[in-house]
Amino acid sequence: VAAIIICSFATGLTFFLIGQFKLGNLVRYIPFPVVGGFLAGTGWLLTRGAIEVMTGETLSLEVLRGLLDSDMLIRWLPGTIFAVIVLVVLRKVNHFLVWPGIVFSAMILFYGFLYTTGTSIEQARSMGLLMQTFPAGGLWRPFTPADIATVDWNALVSNIDKLIPVPLVSLIAFLLNATGLELIAKRDINLNQELRITGLANFVSGLGGGPAGYHMLGATALAQRMGARSRIVTVTAAAFCGLILFVGGSFISYVPVALLSSLLLVLGLSFLIDWVYDAWFKLPRAEYAVVWVGLIVIATIGFLEGVGAGVVVATIMFVFKYSSLNTVRDTLNGKIYHANVDRPAVQRETLHKYGEGIHIFRLQGYIFFGTSDKLLSRIREILEDQTVKEHFLVLDFHRVHGLDSSAVSSFTRMRQLADLHDIYLVMTQVKPDIVKQMDLGDFKADERVKFFPTLDHGMEWAENMLLNKYEASTQFFQMNIKSQLRSNFPKPELIDKLLTHLEKMEVDENFYLMRRGDAPDCMYFIESGRLNVLIETAEGEMTRLRSVRSGTVVGELGMYLKNERTANVVTVQKSVLYKLSTDAMKRMESQDPDVASALHEWIARLLAERMADNNRSIEALLD
Repeated sequence: VAAIIICSFATGLTFFLIGQFKLGNLVRYIPFPVVGGFLAGTGWLLTRGAIEVMTGETLSLEVLRGLLDSDMLIRWLPGTIFAVIVLVVLRKVNHFLVWPGIVFSAMILFYGFLYTTGTSIEQARSMGLLMQTFPAGGLWRPFTPADIATVDWNALVSNIDKLIPVPLVSLIAFLLNATGLELIAKRDINLNQELRITGLANFVSGLGGGPAGYHMLGATALAQRMGARSRIVTVTAAAFCGLILFVGGSFISYVPVALLSSLLLVLGLSFLIDWVYDAWFKLPRAEYAVVWVGLIVIATIGFLEGVGAGVVVATIMFVFKYSSLNTVRDTLNGKIYHANVDRPAVQRETLHKYGEGIHIFRLQGYIFFGTSDKLLSRIREILEDQTVKEHFLVLDFHRVHGLDSSAVSSFTRMRQLADLHDIYLVMTQVKPDIVKQMDLGDFKADERVKFFPTLDHGMEWAENMLLNKYEASTQFFQMNIKSQLRSNFPKPELIDKLLTHLEKMEVDENFYLMRRGDAPDCMYFIESGRLNVLIETAEGEMTRLRSVRSGTVVGELGMYLKNERTANVVTVQKSVLYKLSTDAMKRMESQDPDVASALHEWIARLLAERMADNNRSIEALLD
């Protein structure tokens, strides 16, 4: 008794602490088919238990062979027929009076049969048709302080290893039962609250010398199937148990064994029908197989082993399925996808011609041994393609949540491929914890591996390197504005007249040309230097929208649309600019309309080219 009390207290404390620290919801990570296998296994054990109660024998092959004997047939056949009738009725009618009506009718039929055949109560009991008699009086014997002296503490301590698993096993059983009840009741249960309440109940039970306990799957499911979903059911059940505990349960000996066992059989068969028959039509075949794994292992070995086997099989299936998912969300190249950088026409043409040398992989999800090897194989196939000379592999981690050590090893092998094929690895928007994990795996930034905060910054660097390789960058940047305009202005002969309307400006680094909310009173031609277009986020940080380089213009949209500035424009380095104000534009349209017309045509073409580039990028992302 002392061991029972200690187990009850330990179980109560475990339940209460798990609920108090809100750890009960961890059970929701158990896959749905594993819970289905647990319920199917419960159904089998209930069915087997019902048959054993009916026959009075432990189920075995020998007992199965003797089920058709006349003395055995009368024990199990009536209860089985009754259970089948109840199952059929309950699948057709769902009303709380169905069960009481069926039970009452069964009692009348049973005692009517005894009366008709002249069978006495004692004869029926000796034939195994009635429960055996209970001892007279109450069943509870309280554990008093005087009993403490009679406890064999040495024996208790020597068997402590057998007591420790009780709270753990009870916790697992409770969580599985509660999850099963959620499926049966078709509503969520506050597991943490139930854990705390059950923990307190175990303390009270321990004080009375009662064993550890938790929610009963079978009894609760039976009430649900009867349609009895009121708290009155639990109060009535508690009162009934209390009556037997304190007064006695001699009246139970007059309940037919077939009736009690048939209730178990109804419940067991209903679980089996739900998860062996109905689940065939509802679950994918692989998940249905997990149900069978749980059922078979529970039936042959045990509950925890069955749940464990189901979790293992479900985990293997998850890894296999997740490995088949594509970790590459998009595959692009530098010909159709560009950094948000305004470049002159000659550079855009170079990127269009050689941009396929920049391969972009936008990754997603969790990268582990199953998906990282696929990514490595895909990159190796691209590098073996001799039709395009690759220079850069851009890997965007914006949608990557994490990776394992095998994935880090795959990236290290990519680094080796980069040396072999003379390419660069450009890693963008890698989360700090992933960078730390890569560092621990000896995958760090060096002359072949570059890290950038965003895909836009990484693409800009790769494009600049590509332009430098084909000398399309430095040559153009060394030109003055007149030479730059001559390459793409519609009427080159009018460039000198255009320059008479522009105001030359030389500004230092971090000079704000425009601020958000400013009036749209000018636009700028960039002869040299670089500018960033920035917007302030809700957190107060400045985020780059795009970069503007030599040979392009900035501020033209606001000026043409007459909308106030929507972003800040700041110089990144010392720059030479030419300003065209709205007043100068009006003078140009009045005094040199042919120059103004050529400028409007040039701006329209510039905007159209930007839109075409954006459309190509969008189409590539939608493929």
